[in-house]
Amino acid sequence: MKYTADGDLRKFDVHCSILFTDLPLLQRPAAAKAAGFEAVEFWWPFGENPVPGDKEVDEFVTAISDAGVQLIGLNFIDLVPAARGLVSVPGREAEFRDNIDVTVGIAERLGCRSLNALYGNRIA
Repeated sequence: MKYTADGDLRKFDVHCSILFTDLPLLQRPAAAKAAGFEAVEFWWPFGENPVPGDKEVDEFVTAISDAGVQLIGLNFIDLVPAARGLVSVPGREAEFRDNIDVTVGIAERLGCRSLNALYGNRIA
């Protein structure tokens, strides 16, 4: 169980990067709502692009808003399926730093207060 930012108990949310994968990513929030969920989570929804364009970000934000669900968890950029977050990759620090502003901006627009930076498998 999780609690919302204002302390209300939320029994379940759905991780839309794992479930509803038969649908395009932008249709998953509406599918979650149709299935009775009020909240969603996502891994980084823009592949390995740390700084997607405004149009892509706006489409993602709109899909969640229009579905009437709350984004309660979002990952910073990760390198799925490489099993490691970008935080663990030497030489890619600038990409992660660039991603911070975009991820925080999405979170602010949607009222999301839980962001996850994957460390993953450490590279020596």
